[in-house]
Amino acid sequence: MTDIQQTATYNQVRTRIREHVLALVGLPDIADDQPLITDHVMDSIAAVQMVAFVEGAFGLQVEDEDLELRHFDTIDGLVGLVTGKLGLR
Repeated sequence: MTDIQQTATYNQVRTRIREHVLALVGLPDIADDQPLITDHVMDSIAAVQMVAFVEGAFGLQVEDEDLELRHFDTIDGLVGLVTGKLGLR
């Protein structure tokens, strides 16, 4: 486990993901359960950027089986994916 994985807390993960999503979509705020892809808030390019962000920011490898809409359609889904991989649930 890397240093960032050891020091990350659930709230830190949520905050980092939330800030990145808001910057990507150019909105001042969004609900954590707001559909991003299915409501066309985030396009496919932004979704790919989210994969790169998750891998880089949290030192994780997003596997093919992780690439499901339920993981990337909401902030809650992204937080669940990352915290699950980090063992923070």
